[in-house]
Amino acid sequence: MECEPPLTERRTGRRGQCLLGAGESGPAWRVVEGIVRLDLPVAFGEEPDEEHFVGIAYGGDLIGAEALMFGRYAYTATAVTPVVLEGWSQTAAKEPTALLYARFEHRMGEVLRLRVGKAPERIARLFTLAQAAGAEPPHLRLRDIAAITGLRIETVSRTLKAMEAGSLS
Repeated sequence: MECEPPLTERRTGRRGQCLLGAGESGPAWRVVEGIVRLDLPVAFGEEPDEEHFVGIAYGGDLIGAEALMFGRYAYTATAVTPVVLEGWSQTAAKEPTALLYARFEHRMGEVLRLRVGKAPERIARLFTLAQAAGAEPPHLRLRDIAAITGLRIETVSRTLKAMEAGSLS
């Protein structure tokens, strides 16, 4: 009887920690707990601190799977909240590949919804998503909220103050 190979390892990350670096090589990971944001690397001639947010991952999502095909991570993955990751391999996976693709498409739809509408609506959607992923919205960093929702940090700050004061409906 042939046994399935075990998943490679389990890894934890703290809020704000870089988990995978674009251009690095390594295994694919499944998000067990927490929220991870995915960013494209800075292009030539752009500001080094400029971020290119492209997506989020949580609750069973894979990150770094592109390294299985191309040998390198395409995105930088950063923990938005404390996270737990486990190594993933196709042979040891318990979920059908079609489910992973469907989850990916659903997640991209969620990301698009976080970037349209008025600021309070975007932030409220992010907080709802964070709670569904088991994270506490008050612990999200302003810069993560701004990058994920496509808003300026100043707008996020003002909107959060107005939401706390109850002046927004």
